[in-house]
Amino acid sequence: MIEEFVTIGSFLSLIGKHGTWVLPSGFVVGLFWPSLTMLARPLAEPLVLLMFAISIYRLDPVVIRERIRHSGLVAIGVIWVLLAVPVIVFLVGWSLDLPAGLLVVLVAWSACPPLVTVPGLALLLGLDGAAALLVMLGATLLFPITLPLVLTAFVGDGFGAVPALAIAGRLLLMVVGCFVVGQGARYLLGARRAAETGPAVDGVLVILLAVFAVTIMGGLHHAVENNPERIPIFLATAFLASALLQVITAGVFFRLPKSFAGATALASGNRNFALLLPVVGAGAAEDMWLYLGVVQFPIYILPMLSKPLFRWYTRRDDERNAKERDKIP
Repeated sequence: MIEEFVTIGSFLSLIGKHGTWVLPSGFVVGLFWPSLTMLARPLAEPLVLLMFAISIYRLDPVVIRERIRHSGLVAIGVIWVLLAVPVIVFLVGWSLDLPAGLLVVLVAWSACPPLVTVPGLALLLGLDGAAALLVMLGATLLFPITLPLVLTAFVGDGFGAVPALAIAGRLLLMVVGCFVVGQGARYLLGARRAAETGPAVDGVLVILLAVFAVTIMGGLHHAVENNPERIPIFLATAFLASALLQVITAGVFFRLPKSFAGATALASGNRNFALLLPVVGAGAAEDMWLYLGVVQFPIYILPMLSKPLFRWYTRRDDERNAKERDKIP
């Protein structure tokens, strides 16, 4: 029995180690097997909660406390991501006269916290992974308060037929519940055991993310069958919103340390929109499901294209830091 657990753990650790290659499999399966996406769709909401709790389990509170001591810039990043960006998105979308449903979904997407994968992605792109982690964590803790305010201010009193106040209550319950479950499990296991199981847990998270990718592609297939004319504008909007928000953020934060500015830019253009599924539930409009499907394309494609740009963006800071190290006797 012990040998079986060791074998399973090793297999899951291997999946977690090569997660960047495994994750697209769910995206591909969901894209080419429409019937499977519809069968898996009821799993979307519980998967969001489970993945959120697991992601919180993987957060080491000791490491977070050590990094947050010298992270005054994080507050600026969180405010920018949760409040400034939705204002920009609404003004641009309104000026371009986007369809009402798309504008509502776009503003809601822009008011969500960054993806839980952003810190790891930041490290792969040569950016400040610690800053990305803290911005993601701070935004996740605060968005139950800020998102309903944004929705009320820009898109009316509700989203998906759910009043903004009800959304706030459900989001708060979801975030607190997942934090209690995730960090509670970590506390019960102990720091050493939690660290030992980390690689295997990462493998579980990768598998769940791949399955989740299958579930949300159903919105794209539904649009293909019923309203295919909506797909081009939704897809173009998803790409442009993600890319332009990263460019705008990098420009606004240009005078700050580039690795931090780049990490905040990355966070600005990659949002955890799926967190709204459990709180909106059956009231979620098809526009939301469609956007969840098409936004996967920039999530997977843009990092590959932006890597050389981020390298160029942070190069001057890297050169200056190298010169300062050379001066140290």
